[in-house]
Amino acid sequence: MHPESFEALLHFMYTDSLPEMTMNSLKEGAVLAEDLLVAAGRYNLKDLKSLTEDKLCSHVGVSTVLLMLAMAEQYQCCKLKKMCLGFIGSRANVWAIMATNDIENLARSSPSSVKDVIMEILDTRMARSMRLIKACFFIFCFQMLLLVLICYS
Repeated sequence: MHPESFEALLHFMYTDSLPEMTMNSLKEGAVLAEDLLVAAGRYNLKDLKSLTEDKLCSHVGVSTVLLMLAMAEQYQCCKLKKMCLGFIGSRANVWAIMATNDIENLARSSPSSVKDVIMEILDTRMARSMRLIKACFFIFCFQMLLLVLICYS
């Protein structure tokens, strides 16, 4: 465990909270979070896992989402995984995420997560298509109703 992570673990043990952490880089933050998740699992600290997961959820972004998704998969962080997949499902985000080329790293570190990413993208597309079909059907029905009213007036 890295010294910063051990310090954060001790802080949690005495205060039931995580210290304010300034992460100079994405890699540094990921190492700290991973150390805390390992410690939470090893010592059965569910509150530490939950706090770490919440902290990670607040930092989901284009450059972090795939790394966090792999971490969520590895450490069974359901809330983080759901947050990451929801972020990926957004039309604007998916193109920016795919442009980072981090999907290859995800495929190597967590192949099952790639399936989840694809399913989220497809589900989001399907939901949009269904909303569009419903809207078109509603407009068609409304126009038919107007046509019938005009014909019988």
